[in-house]
Amino acid sequence: MIRRPALVAAVLVTALAACQTTNTPSATQGGPAGSGQLAAATDDAPPTLGPPPSATPRDDTSPVTLDPTLLAFLPESVNGIPLAESVDEATQALSDESLPRIATSVDAAVAVDTASGNLVYAWVVRLRPDKFSDEIYRQWRDSYDEGACSAAGGATGNAEATIDDRTVFITSCAQGLRAYHTWLQDEGILISASAIGDGKFGELLMDNLRVPS
Repeated sequence: MIRRPALVAAVLVTALAACQTTNTPSATQGGPAGSGQLAAATDDAPPTLGPPPSATPRDDTSPVTLDPTLLAFLPESVNGIPLAESVDEATQALSDESLPRIATSVDAAVAVDTASGNLVYAWVVRLRPDKFSDEIYRQWRDSYDEGACSAAGGATGNAEATIDDRTVFITSCAQGLRAYHTWLQDEGILISASAIGDGKFGELLMDNLRVPS
């Protein structure tokens, strides 16, 4: 499946290390060389999500588009830190060959509190009708979490929580990074996020999604 979130995870870990350089040393510090190695390692990892059982033929599948209106599902800010569109990362996702099989559009946003070292990176994906299932959702989570935790010391645990009356899957990584997933089935929207820091930006994001009632 889409491997760009794995690179985002490496950026998150490196960004946290940068935030901590003025405070206490961190095991995640490694400078540009270390972050480059992490990015290369995760980008080369084979995808774990194959095509859906009834994938639309490539010549009948329209390309995924960048859609800033998707960010309306996210809160405007997390703990007072604005969520800003991350065009570069979202645009690079458009080249992923498997994403058009399940999605029509995508966008991404990030909130960074450099003073505290808290940050969250969120993806919003508009799904194709009847192209996403529980099994594909599980594979998406496995692929995303594998990439995220490979850049953050490996996975240490999985949990399922109810946040704002929605089921959220949470994976913890060794270096403090967590991955979050929720599927808004009625809206046809998938939201995945990576967060790091003691401020629980991931939980706050999931708790304040703007979903039409």
